[in-house]
Amino acid sequence: MANERKRGSELEVAILEAAFEILQTSGYENMTFQNVAKRAQTSRTVLYRRYETKVNLLHALIRYKSKRALGGNMIDLLQDKGSLRGNLLTVVQLYQQFFEAVGPEILSAMVFELSQKKELFQQFGERARESNFIMMKKIQHFAKQNGEINHEFTPMQMSLPFDLLRFENLIRGGNVSEEYLTKLVDEVLMPIYSEEK
Repeated sequence: MANERKRGSELEVAILEAAFEILQTSGYENMTFQNVAKRAQTSRTVLYRRYETKVNLLHALIRYKSKRALGGNMIDLLQDKGSLRGNLLTVVQLYQQFFEAVGPEILSAMVFELSQKKELFQQFGERARESNFIMMKKIQHFAKQNGEINHEFTPMQMSLPFDLLRFENLIRGGNVSEEYLTKLVDEVLMPIYSEEK
């Protein structure tokens, strides 16, 4: 009996799992649309219709891995812990969980692809920055509501925790401990965010 053709979310999961397996076992150079389609038991046409480019496929893979590991979108998981310190710790923990869930293979592949396409690199950078700002505005709102601050965070301050963790994970190679995250909050972020400039 012939296999039933996968559709919808079942097909998407099959494609993304196939891409990830190839990336892990054979390396990024072998993560071609042809190989992914073959492993997912679909056609290249289906892949191109859904993702168009490898960047789109990698972006979908990042979102898929992140959502599965975290159980939802980061912004929705950020709930008020009752203090600026607690909320900052939650943000850096969530962002680090994101890096660990996605893994170095996918992130390296994405950085490589984007480095070849300057315009796309800027677009993805802007999207990431907007998403980071939304998280930090939520933190700012909680801190004001809890009477801990009465000032606004600057754009540079809103980028800082994410930029530092990107540096640790993408440049220094990860292995970010809970101790590092606690020190990041206590020694760097708390002094910056609690003082009005």
